[in-house]
Amino acid sequence: MDVRQMAAQLHSDPDTVQRMAQSTDGQALMALIQQQNGAQLQKVMAQGEGGSAAEMAGLLKTVLSSSEGRELLQRLSQQLQQ
Repeated sequence: MDVRQMAAQLHSDPDTVQRMAQSTDGQALMALIQQQNGAQLQKVMAQGEGGSAAEMAGLLKTVLSSSEGRELLQRLSQQLQQ
């Protein structure tokens, strides 16, 4: 699953977002996104369902710039596929 597929799935499935947000990896990912790009995260969160998958993908790409972010996204991607 690539970043765009993950973003699209998260964007279209609120239950998955909730499940991921409550996981340890999900919380670590949100903290990392907040640390790296808090303003854009706040904008996407404020838009809710009106936000685009492209904006979510942009946040995820920012996270991919760090090894910690890549590891978190890999584990979350595996969880989404289960």
